[in-house]
Order: sequence, then structure tokens, then C-alpha cells
Amino acid sequence: MKKFFLSALAALAISCGALVFFSGRVYEAPVLMYHHVAPEGDPAGPFVSVGTFERQMEFLKLHGYKVLPLAELVGHAKTGRVPRGAVAITFDDGNLDNIQHAFPVLEAMNFPATVFMISDNLGRSGSLSAEDLRILSQSGVEIGSHTASHAFLPHLDPAGTEHELESSKAALEDLLGRPVRLFSYPAGGVTQTARAAVAKAGYEGAVTTNYGSRLHDPYALHRIKISESGGSLFNFWIKLSGFYHLGKKRIPIE
Repeated sequence: MKKFFLSALAALAISCGALVFFSGRVYEAPVLMYHHVAPEGDPAGPFVSVGTFERQMEFLKLHGYKVLPLAELVGHAKTGRVPRGAVAITFDDGNLDNIQHAFPVLEAMNFPATVFMISDNLGRSGSLSAEDLRILSQSGVEIGSHTASHAFLPHLDPAGTEHELESSKAALEDLLGRPVRLFSYPAGGVTQTARAAVAKAGYEGAVTTNYGSRLHDPYALHRIKISESGGSLFNFWIKLSGFYHLGKKRIPIE
């Protein structure tokens, strides 16, 4: 019994030592991806209830996470030195409920966030209006591009990709009067060609939903999907660990 206990203790020590040794190589600051935050919605879809969102933000505040602007996290990725406990909050598509339900919670917590807007959707039913976007931007929320029409970039030719990237960036910059620095690949559609086009269009960083071949690629930062179906705080805590990707298969960016 004593030998078993000592063996188990040694195995634990080795495991912990390995974790410490490799952690600098595999740690990935979590970038949270939300779509809809609303009183009710499809639990199986990209939706989080207002109550769940409030509890998650309170969890971040209570446990001392460093909620950073995504642009700052992109800067850390470029140096390869990502601070432990850092997390960024993002929203895709530019849904109207982002300003109705998510923004008041973020404002109360003094948390920065990034909204990736589909520029052609401005003012459409269920989407943010031009005035909504100005309010968010003036309140410190960073506005990024999610293309002009939510096009899947790997299916486009170079001219189509250039149009989606540049027209969206220009439209949002004209509206807000400030640079649009960040980009989100619709449906995670990042390839080497798309990545190069994003950089050429003048974006400083980009996020995806796919696991790329390089851990801290500022033009292919992976994000963690947050939905109501996995909304327990225990699951949320695991996703915040910085090692959530360890069990995931990496898909090389081709």
C-alpha cells in the first residue's frame, strides 16, 4: 500500500512538473466568442441567456481574470508573451441584442469587448444600426469587421476576398471615424491565402474558430465558442483555463 501511494505521488509530481514545463509552450489565452445574448433563444444555437452571461461576467470579476481588449491580446501574441489569467470577449455578426443585453453588463463590470460587424447588415432587422455602432465605439467597445456580407473566404476568388475585406473596413471606418484594426473570419474560414489578404488589407489581427498550426498567430487567433448548452460555470472555468485546446485536434492552415 505504501509503495502504491509513493508511486502515485511520484506520478503526480512528474505530471505536475511536465505541466509546468510545457505550459509556456501550450498556454493559450482564451478569447471568448458570443453571438446572441438575449432573454430567450435556441439553447442549441449560438445563444446565451442574459442570466448566464451575467453569471459568467461576474465569475471573471470575482476570480480576478484580466479582461483585456482584443487588440492588446493580439499585441501579446505578436511577441509570444501572453499573460496568464488574460481573457478577451468578442461578439460576432453585430446582433441588436449585443447592445440591448450584453453591453449593459459589460459596462457595469467595466470590461472591454470587441463586436465584429457584418457591414452590409447595418440597420437591418435584428442587427445593430449605425447609431448603435457609434454608441458602442464611443463607449470603448472595439468594432471589427466580419466582412461585408458574411462571405466564406475560402470559397471566394482573390478579387472577391479583397472586396469583402476592404469594403467592410472602409464602410466601418467612414461610419466611426477611427481605424478598424481587427477582423473575424466568417465560419472560421481561414486559409494561408485569406490570412495574407487580411494582413494586406491593413488589419492588425484576426480571430477564427479553427485551431491553426501556430499557437499565437495574430492573424489566426483561436476563439472558444460560448453557448447556453454548455453554460455551467464549471464548463466556463475549464474553457478559461488556457489549456482547453490541449484535447483538440489542430487543423493546419493551408
